[in-house]
Amino acid sequence: MSKLSTNTSLVSSFIALVVLTAVTTITGQDSAADRAEAERPVTLSSNAGPASHAAGELAGLWQARRVFTPGVGGELTLTLQDGIWYAHSGTLQVRATATKSSISFEFPGNVGAFRGQLNDDYTEIVGHWIQPRTIRSFSRMATPLTLRLARASAPEVRFTGAVSAMEDVMHMFLHLAVTPDGRLAGHLRNPEANVGRFYPIADVRLNNSETNVVDVSAVNADGDAILNGQFDRDWGRLSMYLPYNGGTYDFYRVNAATPSSFFPRREIGAGDSAAVVGYAYQKPIAAEDDWATAHPEDVGLSRGPLEALVRHIISTPMDAIESPQIHAVLVARRGKLVLEEYFHGYARNRVHGTRSASKSVTTTLAGIAEQQGHLSRSTDVYDLLQPDAERQIAIEHMMTMSSGLDCDDWSEDSPGGEDRMQNQEEQPNWVRFTLDLDQVYEPGTHAAYCSGGQHVTGAAVSAASGMWLPDFYQRYFAEPLNMGIYHMNLSPVGRGYGGGGLYLLPRDFLKLGQLYLNDGVWNGRRILPDGWVATALRPAHNIGDEGYGYGWWSFDYPEPAGTAYYAGGNGGQYVIIIPALQLTIAVFGGNYNQRVMHNSKYELIPQYVLPAVQN
Repeated sequence: MSKLSTNTSLVSSFIALVVLTAVTTITGQDSAADRAEAERPVTLSSNAGPASHAAGELAGLWQARRVFTPGVGGELTLTLQDGIWYAHSGTLQVRATATKSSISFEFPGNVGAFRGQLNDDYTEIVGHWIQPRTIRSFSRMATPLTLRLARASAPEVRFTGAVSAMEDVMHMFLHLAVTPDGRLAGHLRNPEANVGRFYPIADVRLNNSETNVVDVSAVNADGDAILNGQFDRDWGRLSMYLPYNGGTYDFYRVNAATPSSFFPRREIGAGDSAAVVGYAYQKPIAAEDDWATAHPEDVGLSRGPLEALVRHIISTPMDAIESPQIHAVLVARRGKLVLEEYFHGYARNRVHGTRSASKSVTTTLAGIAEQQGHLSRSTDVYDLLQPDAERQIAIEHMMTMSSGLDCDDWSEDSPGGEDRMQNQEEQPNWVRFTLDLDQVYEPGTHAAYCSGGQHVTGAAVSAASGMWLPDFYQRYFAEPLNMGIYHMNLSPVGRGYGGGGLYLLPRDFLKLGQLYLNDGVWNGRRILPDGWVATALRPAHNIGDEGYGYGWWSFDYPEPAGTAYYAGGNGGQYVIIIPALQLTIAVFGGNYNQRVMHNSKYELIPQYVLPAVQN
């Protein structure tokens, strides 16, 4: 018998001493208006006036990196002493709130919180760490955290674990070049949010240019200063102020010996404009994540077009804000991963935002809840979430964006659009905000893109199952699919946000597509109800030019590929499945709010991946 087993009764006796109190609800402290502010063009001054040009000193590539404090990180300990739970991390200590099986606490100073459940044999506390609002995502994030029994003898019971909060980091790259008419124009690249699209730099000017510390203004085509800062000649440091993205960034010049993720890939010594490196195909490694790997030839694919795809991405010039920026490409055929390539500093162990592609995860959770008998596609969301309302809308209508509520993210005038929902402060409960919208169409008769409706879908799953959405996701989706670390963004009232924004590992993102290509089965285990996938993929309505089912879009490639289905998110986040070819493809990108984000779907896949199919 193990030591843990022999101490179970002792642990139980300690837990029996706990004073039962209500679990504290983790609520938001920051308004979503900050998110919109980060995406608003800023004019710091106008008509900057005469200034000396900086071509000789500032031409070239500059880069900056800032890591913002994520709150608590590292080891976290929960101890039970004399019937009272305490949480410790470094010098922080706080008393936790506990019931018979649940434990929660929040450290003072808005540095983080925890919600968890004791397992049946009292050997683990499984839950989520909740980190403060980040600069990167403008919301709080829930990250899985398991605390394991480390001591089960008097005078205390102790559980420990390591907090792996999402790294709150922002990279900035400033590329400047002299134009034929003598201006110093350029662009600002930012892979995490693409904030540079708000700063069209037509010229960079130096003021008081005879001193060692020089004032710098980046101006637009109208001569208005859109960025201000200073250039320190002694330190070779260019400091620019980005008011809605964390403040001042210190840029340093990229030279031949400087590693830089500005380029897709880059050999040290290649110079500040050379990005092309040699490439030779390598089979993806076999990891402990249930992905079988193979060479392309093993699954009927030709290696040449796949190699050409990677070389194309590597050699893409980064000379304009509109340049396609691909962060990752993964290809699986017949359930085996055959291509896994990363660019711009990304890697298999680095999470990436999925934006609205995680709407398809939310509808998947609804399918899992149906498989478990918690709800059905015809379940009335008002009955679950707002029973005092005299309305009825089936969860199926939320999933297909045909609720008929006055919500359309693609219309600036829509009262229920995502931006308006997240920027207003009168109603922090986004579920109630959405359900209180006017009914302008009968449910099921008209479709409009509505992120709030998918958030309602997630809330319905939570209400029907009696579980917080991050907990439901972890237990019934992430664990069965053997997924690694993830981060789920939270609404102001602490709900998991079902409208998008989940951060996933690339190979886990690909699993979403493979699950649907496998008709809802993963490694022989049924995750989704029989018949769910066919209904979920089948277009219920058209939104724009493409069909839309349960969070899944559909369009056609030329034969023999035929119909493809995808989960898609802003910036170029895609999981695409092509059933006729048994192909699953995942792409991450950084072209947020730019048309070029669709380049991988409409150009790279038909030009390189589809021609690789041999049989």
